[in-house]
This record gives sequence, C-alpha cells and structure tokens, in this order.
Amino acid sequence: MWPASRLADSPVCLTTMSALLTLREAIDAITEAFDEGDGWDRYAWVYIRGNITEPSCRLYLSHVGDEDDALIADHGAALPEFAAQHELRHFLEAADFAEVLLVLRRQQPSPALEDFARALEYYRKHESFLGAAP
Repeated sequence: MWPASRLADSPVCLTTMSALLTLREAIDAITEAFDEGDGWDRYAWVYIRGNITEPSCRLYLSHVGDEDDALIADHGAALPEFAAQHELRHFLEAADFAEVLLVLRRQQPSPALEDFARALEYYRKHESFLGAAP
C-alpha cells in the first residue's frame, strides 16, 4: 500500500484537469490514483518540459482518452493536444512512473523530492531501478 498522499496540502485538484504540474504535484496525483485503486485507468503517460532533475520542469499526466485523441507533432510523435500545445515530450508511461515511486519508497521510507527526480531520470535512461541489483 502506498503511503498517504499529500494532496491535502496541494492548492489544486489534480485528478481531472489538464495542467502543467510540478514534480511534487505529479507524484502526489499518481500516488493518489494508486491509493484509490485506479492508477492503471486514470493516467496513461507522463509528459515533460525541461529536465526532471531541475525544479523548473513541468509535467502533464495524460488520461487514456487524451491518448485516443493524440495529434501527430512535427517530429512525428503522437501527442495529446495539451502536450502538443505546451511543447512537451514523452517522459514515461504512468505505470512506470508509479513503479519507480513505489520501488524508491521501499528502498527509502522518506525520500526527498530530489531522490524521486534522480530515480525517475535513472529509470528513463536505463529502464531499471536506481539502486537495484543488476
């Protein structure tokens, strides 16, 4: 079971809106979805602008319906309209993003935001978990 999310501290509702999110907000939204048992159905992909290890990065959590209506971008990638409008790129599938959070929380009971960022970036580059045996 995931630890309780911190959405109560968040100034916006993250479950149904198209928005550019901070890393903390994206972590909280995905944590909430999996806490409620519908993480597999709620989000499809995580899109990003910037570098995940930089505080200025922004993320977008797409829904399955967003992916069904994807547009083909100039570079040939299929992007939801919101992602295309905000010049975002694919980062990770939402399920992989959630799995990285879960594995890191098992390794470190109270990871810092920077720990999440490093673990997500490592997974994106290596398709394996940071700190896991090869």
